[in-house]
Amino acid sequence: MKQLTIPILLFTVNLICAQEETVLLGKVTNDSLSVEGIHVFNKSSGKGTITNQNGEFNMPVKLNDTLSISGIQFFYREILITKDMILHNRIAIDLYQKINVLEAVEISNHLIGNLAEDAATIQIPKSKINPMALNFSMIDFSKPVTQNIDEIDRAKPPDIMGLVDPAYMKGIGGTIGLKKRETSEEKKLKLLESRDDFNNKIKMLLSEKYFTETLKIPVNEIDGFIDFCKRKGLVQLFNSGRKMETIELMIKEAPNYLKQE
Repeated sequence: MKQLTIPILLFTVNLICAQEETVLLGKVTNDSLSVEGIHVFNKSSGKGTITNQNGEFNMPVKLNDTLSISGIQFFYREILITKDMILHNRIAIDLYQKINVLEAVEISNHLIGNLAEDAATIQIPKSKINPMALNFSMIDFSKPVTQNIDEIDRAKPPDIMGLVDPAYMKGIGGTIGLKKRETSEEKKLKLLESRDDFNNKIKMLLSEKYFTETLKIPVNEIDGFIDFCKRKGLVQLFNSGRKMETIELMIKEAPNYLKQE
């Protein structure tokens, strides 16, 4: 009976870990840089948060959730939530600093570092341009540079092909002026369709729950908030495939949007 109880107990623990959401206590570390304000995002649930000044954060998770951790000065990391992390209710994440490598600069060995002496020793190559090419004394700038537009038009021969071959005119824009002009209402409709299409893509990236619970944006103001973020470069970030930076921008701008109301 005891031998049967142990597997059942282990199965029950595994089932609870897989189904129940628990709040994980996490800490982000780095030896040299501040780890405050690091973005932590649960890609499985759509919830996000940022670290405090000690690099600590709380995040609701389930087994096999994926956490993404990102900061401007650090390399991006993803962490898969394991059974051990849930049982211990702790996770430590070490971030690696991005290092900018400068290009090598070659210093000439014949310079001594004194500007006055170095300037005197530097040989300036002779110009290969004929001096007469830079002599503008023979040009009368008082005369107009272009002809009158009517004179130019009169000088052109008639375009016979355009008169006898309608297909030729279509190829070079002969239908200009004949094409129906878009009304202001049609233009507005196209803009609205384009706006709705982009906003729906952002809503697919994040859940409605993420907007309302994490960012504290009322459900009826989600579109207005997305439009607000567009002025901060949201469209460019999303269209270039930088999804994490897109999310970071919205996390940063949410308090500013709510403050203006």
